[in-house]
Amino acid sequence: MNPMLKEESFHLGTGNNGLIRIVKAGKMPPDAMQRFFYKWIPTAFDLFGTDNSSSAHWAYVWGLKGRYDERDNQLEPDKAKLNEYSRDLYRQEITKLVERLNMFIPDRERWLRVPDTKFNRKIGVYAHQHFTVDGEPIDDAAKYQAYLKTVLPQPEHYQVVHDIEKEPAWIEPKKADSLLK
Repeated sequence: MNPMLKEESFHLGTGNNGLIRIVKAGKMPPDAMQRFFYKWIPTAFDLFGTDNSSSAHWAYVWGLKGRYDERDNQLEPDKAKLNEYSRDLYRQEITKLVERLNMFIPDRERWLRVPDTKFNRKIGVYAHQHFTVDGEPIDDAAKYQAYLKTVLPQPEHYQVVHDIEKEPAWIEPKKADSLLK
């Protein structure tokens, strides 16, 4: 388990370092980045599995699954809610990472945000339900579809990203790369 956790930590750190380098370069519009955050973060939330999972319950009982904060949290877990608990811890962690990214965005109005765990879910109790990025319900399916177009990436946002990626210095060089210049 330790090698796997180290590898996953490496992936998270690599992705976050890349995002920092993109934000520091200042070429990628935060509003375009925000739309992709709203697309991919709910997908990451779904990767934690279903809510009230009996599989997670038994994996914990059999010692195959632990809690992320197992060493610090000595309370007996609610085994039926292990996936929700892990998802909430993950949201807390990425919220801190996004706050760090925001240190490099001077315009506070354009700061990046992490969506509520109810938004745009495909798995769990909130799957296929209509919630805003702030977790507020939208009762009409047509209104929800129109809302999604205002927060998720549209073809023009993909084009903006692709065009910027063709520009020089769209991402700040890695520290090792900058030493070579």
